[in-house]
Amino acid sequence: MIFAVGGGKGGVGKSIFSICLGITLAKSGHKVVLADLDLGAANLHTYLGILRKTPTIADFFLRKSSTLESLLVETPQKNLKLLSGADFVPGMANPAHWMKLKIMRHIKSLPADHIVIDLGAGVHFTVLDFFGISDRGIVVTMPEPGAVMNAYGFVKGALFRRLQNVFRNHPDIGPLIETEARRKEGERGLTFEWFSRKVEDSAPDMAPLIAEIKGAFHPSLVINRVPEGQADVLVRNLIALCSDKLGVSLMHCGNLPDCREISHYLLNIPKFLATREAKPFLVSMQRIAEHVAMGTESGSRALTKYRDMTDEEIDEVAHLIEDLDANIFKGTNRNIWKLRMYFRPHHVVEFLISRGVTHRALEKFIAG
Repeated sequence: MIFAVGGGKGGVGKSIFSICLGITLAKSGHKVVLADLDLGAANLHTYLGILRKTPTIADFFLRKSSTLESLLVETPQKNLKLLSGADFVPGMANPAHWMKLKIMRHIKSLPADHIVIDLGAGVHFTVLDFFGISDRGIVVTMPEPGAVMNAYGFVKGALFRRLQNVFRNHPDIGPLIETEARRKEGERGLTFEWFSRKVEDSAPDMAPLIAEIKGAFHPSLVINRVPEGQADVLVRNLIALCSDKLGVSLMHCGNLPDCREISHYLLNIPKFLATREAKPFLVSMQRIAEHVAMGTESGSRALTKYRDMTDEEIDEVAHLIEDLDANIFKGTNRNIWKLRMYFRPHHVVEFLISRGVTHRALEKFIAG
């Protein structure tokens, strides 16, 4: 299972939460990889107390290593390895699209039961694209007005990026999304309800796919540094705002207490978790770990017999779908299967094979 930890504001504790989630899962006997994809401002290694020179993802960018697996670093916690982002090379913070796809493919193939991705702050496309590959996206914020509004902006950006990636090649819906993207933030009308109405007018056959995307887009919410006994008024407001304004259901997975002692262990978070003062924090963390693992699509990583696809390969299958006999899609919608290639490509490959389609564009994705 892949967890991606993001949020709209820096300093809310995303990196420490990512480490604690990884450690909690590892203590349960799972093999876990922490991937530091805060490209340009990576810091997981320091929080873990790893101050020596180690391999980093920069070696992958510089082609010194052909795999991410070879760059994994042991951590003080048993069953937990780190993909460090410590070094920085020009262009790493904003990688080209093909490089993002390559990183995504290699992350998915890492030998682990769980992968926890720590992302940078903000709503840059690179951050949102990495957030979008996860089985469970987790938004971390604090109970402060500015942090909560930034979390809302992150959820909105992630929704927009998901729709943009799926529909960018649709002749009617693609331009609609791009027009909306050029509007100022306060002028955008992007919600699932608004988008559904527009699609019903311009491409009504796409309505089922909109419902499918909405059903799959349900980020989890974690509130950090919550003072004891404080009411979650801002949290309830954030959940209501995402529901009313975006049509998105946030799943509040729990709060982490405002544990000031952790500030003394910023060069060794695992050591803090072994202290007596960390017990309330650990209890909350365990509940959150159990909660975020619930409801994840059971088949999200089950299709292991298929390897991942590049953009060019996805386009190739999409063009194949256009040329297939209409009987292949009897009882379904050809155009929806075509666009689903940009959303759940392996489901499309499995569907086509089940309908008796044989083609080199499909066969090369079967690992054997």
